[in-house]
Amino acid sequence: MKKNNIKYVLIPAFAAAALFPVLANDNQAKANEDKFTTTSTVSKPETTSKKPANIPTTNNVAETTATTPASPSNNVEQVPAAKIESTNSTNVINNETVNPKVPFTVAEYKQKSALELAQLIREKKVTSTELVDLAYKVIAEENPKLNAVLTTENGKIPKAIVDEAYRTAKEIDNRISAGKLAANPVDWKAQPFLGVPALIKGLDQLKNGDYTNGVYLNKGKIADESGPVAKEFAKLGFVILGQTNYPELGTRNITDSKLFGPAGNPWDPSRNSGGSSGGSAGAVASGMVPIASGSDAGGSIRIPSSWTGLIGLKPTGHVVKFPLVKTIEDAKAYFEKTELSKPKTLVEPPKDLKKLKIAYTLKTPLKDLELSEVGKKAILETVDFLRKEGFTVEEVKEFPIDGYEGIKTYTVGGIGEESYVAAVKNVTEENKRQLDPTTYGLGTSSYMGPNANTDVSSVKPLSTFIDQMNAFYKKYDLFLVPTNAVTAPSNDKKVDPYIEPDIAEQLYNINKIKDPKERFNLLTKQWLPMTRRSPYTWVFNLSGNPAISLPTYLSDKNLPFGVMFAAKDNSEKVLLEIGQYFQDRHQFKMNPSIRSTTASENGIKAGELEIRTKFEYTVPTYAPTVSESSTSKINNETSTIPAKSEESQTPTPKEENKLANMNTAKVNLSTPNTSKTLPNTGENTSSFLSVIGLAFLALVGLLKRKNNN
Repeated sequence: MKKNNIKYVLIPAFAAAALFPVLANDNQAKANEDKFTTTSTVSKPETTSKKPANIPTTNNVAETTATTPASPSNNVEQVPAAKIESTNSTNVINNETVNPKVPFTVAEYKQKSALELAQLIREKKVTSTELVDLAYKVIAEENPKLNAVLTTENGKIPKAIVDEAYRTAKEIDNRISAGKLAANPVDWKAQPFLGVPALIKGLDQLKNGDYTNGVYLNKGKIADESGPVAKEFAKLGFVILGQTNYPELGTRNITDSKLFGPAGNPWDPSRNSGGSSGGSAGAVASGMVPIASGSDAGGSIRIPSSWTGLIGLKPTGHVVKFPLVKTIEDAKAYFEKTELSKPKTLVEPPKDLKKLKIAYTLKTPLKDLELSEVGKKAILETVDFLRKEGFTVEEVKEFPIDGYEGIKTYTVGGIGEESYVAAVKNVTEENKRQLDPTTYGLGTSSYMGPNANTDVSSVKPLSTFIDQMNAFYKKYDLFLVPTNAVTAPSNDKKVDPYIEPDIAEQLYNINKIKDPKERFNLLTKQWLPMTRRSPYTWVFNLSGNPAISLPTYLSDKNLPFGVMFAAKDNSEKVLLEIGQYFQDRHQFKMNPSIRSTTASENGIKAGELEIRTKFEYTVPTYAPTVSESSTSKINNETSTIPAKSEESQTPTPKEENKLANMNTAKVNLSTPNTSKTLPNTGENTSSFLSVIGLAFLALVGLLKRKNNN
C-alpha cells in the first residue's frame, strides 16, 4: 500500500502521551500509604536517618554506593537511601537488610546487561532473588537524588509491587533449582530475560501501581491490573520491580510534573534526564536495572537515551513501545520477541554494511535554528569515524522536512484528544493551574463538531511528510542527525524553559480567545521552546520511519550526547546492525559504573551466550501500535555556561512572525473511509489501560497510518 493513500494524520500534539483519559474510578484509590505523591525537588524525598545495615561489602565502600560520572555541577547532596517495603526477611526491608549471601557485588551487578544476567541465572551462578535484592539496594541508594522510580507518600515503592517481585523471583529460582529449565533451551529462548530485574514506565500500567497519567488531580489512583507492556515484560521473563517517573500525560521532552517532580540525570543530578521516558533512562543509566520500558511518539525513548548515554530504538510507526537499554544485544533480543511495536515484514541488512549509503546534515528541521557546537562536533566525529571505516557518507545541505509545517500537523492530533479532554473534564477556574498549561489548552479546544473553536485549515496532511521522507530514502539508506540539539537541560525551577510564561498564561485563559485561527496559532507556538531543544526526533514519528539513538559523544562538560540514525520503514535490523558496528568498535560513551565501553570484553563473551548468538527476528502475524507525546525554546544551559562553550546556543528569533507567515493548505480533517485512529489506550472500560504511549514532541493522540507492506 502506498502511504500517500493516507489523507490525514491525527498525530498527537507534540507531546506523546496522552492516550490516557483521566481515570475516574474512585474504587481504585487505596489507602493514603499507597498514594503516589508529588516530589517538589529531587534532593528532598522522604528518607530514613539510619544507614543501611547488613549490606555486603567486598572491597570498599564504592562497591555499595553509586558511581556517578564526574561533573563540574554535580553538587547534589548524598542522602540516605529511600525505604522499600517488603515482608520477606531476606530482602530489602525498610532499608535494613539485604541477603548477605549474594555472591555478586553491586558494582558487578551494575556492569551486566540483561542477557548477561539471565545467562548467570541460567548457569546457577546467581539467583533471581539475589539480583532483585541488589536491584532494590541500588534503587534505595540512587533514587533519593534522581527521583527516577515512583514511590508513595512514605517514600516507598508500594508493598504489593515489591512482594510480587520477590514472589516472581522465588518462583523462577524454584523452577531452575528443580531442574525444570536447565536442560531445556527452548524455554530460555521463549524467555530470554528470565529472572532479570526491570522497571516499567509509569505510563505503562502496572497492577498496584500508579494510574494517574501524571495528572495531579488524579492523585491516588491505583491500577487494578497490568497493561500490555507489563504483561509482555513478564512474558519474556523479567521481574518487574516498580514504575519509573514521567511527565504529565507524557507531553514533555523532559521528565517533570506537579505530581512527581523532576527526574535527575545520573551524569549530573542537577540536570534532567529527558522525557518522557526520563525515569526509565535515569534508572538504567544509574545501574538500578539493565533495562526499563519506554514509549515514543515524538522522541520519548531517544531523547532521554541521548541525554543519559543509552541506546534508544524507535521501531517503525508513529507511536511505539520499546525499552531503553545499554547493549545492542539486549535491544536485538527484545525486538525479536516483542509483539507491541514491530512491522509485519523487515528489511534485511546487507552482509557488508559499508554498502549502505549514508546522508548527514548539520541543519535542523527549523530553518532559522542553528545547531549547537556540541551537536556539530558529535556529528562530524561520527562522520569522520564512518569515512575512516570505509562508509560512503554525504552531507545534505537542507533538511528534507519543514519543521514549522510539521509542528502544525502534530498540533492537530492533540486538539480535543480524549486524554486531554478527560483531564480537564472536572476542572474548575480555581484548580485549573494544577494542570500543565498544555494539557488545559489542548483539552479545552476542538476543531470538529458543534463545539469547534479552533481553525486548523492551514494544516498539511500527514502523507505530505511521509512522501517527502520516502523520496529521501530512494537516494540514501541511512540518515545521520543529532538526537537532540543540545545537552541535558538544568532542573532549575526558577524559570520553566519548556513553555514561555506569557504563553502559559494565555493557555490557562484560552477560552477567552474567540478567533479560531488565533487559538490554533497559540496551540502551535507553545511547542516551540521544547521543539527547539529536540528538533529532530519527532520528524521520524511524523514520517513513521524507524530511528536509533547511539551514545557516541561526551561534551566538554562531560555530558552524554547521542547521534541518531534513521532509515526507511521496516529497517530496524539495519539500524541494530549499525549500532552493533559502533558498539563492537568501542564507540559508545556510557556511565563507566554501568558499562565499560573501552574494554574488549564485558563479563561474559558474546559467543558464550547461547541465547544471543543468533537472532531470528521472528515477526508476529500483526503489528499492534501504541501511543505517546512532547514540546519546545533554546535556553538550555544555565547562566554558568560560558558564551563560547560548545554547548552554548544560538539566539532564537521570534517564532510568532515565522508561524504567521507559514504557507497554508486546505486539508480534509474528517475522512472516515481513509483515516483510522490508534486504539484508545487510556479508556478505562476494562480493568487495564490498554497501550500507553506518550512521549515527547507531541504525538499525543490519535495517529493514523497504514503499514507500507
